[in-house]
Amino acid sequence: MPLPHVLYFFFTYKMNQKPIKTILCPTDFSEASEFGLDYAAHVAKLFFADIRLVYVRTSIWPEAIQLSQNAQESEEDISDRLSTFCRETAEEFGVNCAYQTLTTTNTVEEAIAEQAKECDMIVMGTNGANDNYQYLFGNNTFHVIQKTKCPVLVIPTGYLFKSIHTLVYAHHPDTNPIFLIDQLKTIIEPLNVAVKVVHVSEESPSTTTKHRLEILREAVMARKLKGKEWSFDSLYSQDVAWALDHYMKNHNGDILALSFHHRQLLEKLFTQDVVKQMTMIAEYPVLIFWH
Repeated sequence: MPLPHVLYFFFTYKMNQKPIKTILCPTDFSEASEFGLDYAAHVAKLFFADIRLVYVRTSIWPEAIQLSQNAQESEEDISDRLSTFCRETAEEFGVNCAYQTLTTTNTVEEAIAEQAKECDMIVMGTNGANDNYQYLFGNNTFHVIQKTKCPVLVIPTGYLFKSIHTLVYAHHPDTNPIFLIDQLKTIIEPLNVAVKVVHVSEESPSTTTKHRLEILREAVMARKLKGKEWSFDSLYSQDVAWALDHYMKNHNGDILALSFHHRQLLEKLFTQDVVKQMTMIAEYPVLIFWH
């Protein structure tokens, strides 16, 4: 079953509380953004959604725009490339596609977040971390996630659109996943897909937490739909991102879903660190959503 079918049900039920009508797709014509653009086109076709391409230039002062044109493509060249993509997307996928170029004195991430206020989802490619600074403080994709509450679907460079068989939702130990489990049921009800709910912790459970974990397991499994493969697993590792990546690869996970939300400081640091790392190391789509 095509991945967009799964995402359609995932995003149109409660999580966003409205259907996906407009997908924002940032591009800088890099290889990473090309994979994001291609994936966005496939997703938009199944959503019956429009695509909005955005190309952002940053400028400290207006005169810098003119100076930078010697080293960068002209506005006309950029518009021609965006227009060509929109035309080809409309012809191949039958979806509406519009584009715009922006020049801002803010950061690229801030400009994208501002545009996302008028959209329902962001689909963007990522090439991981280019240098030590990005490894420590997060890449551009992570900064976009931080600045917007719009769901972000991250596509790693080299990942081609394909069907989904297993969806993994990993949650923080202090987060009650039940209301998100009920949302996941709307995905697998019409589809023959496996769902794995993974409880992730940095510490091995005590006797008390083991008991609580068993209660949580029973609550999750009680929501299992008949005829659907459904499981609840636990992970314990000081390196949560590594453990999740290892789990995804060993269990043939096709998409990893993570929530991103404001919590107490310690949990916030935990969540941000895991999301930051996954946007840099994942070799599969990662869905980041706010709740």
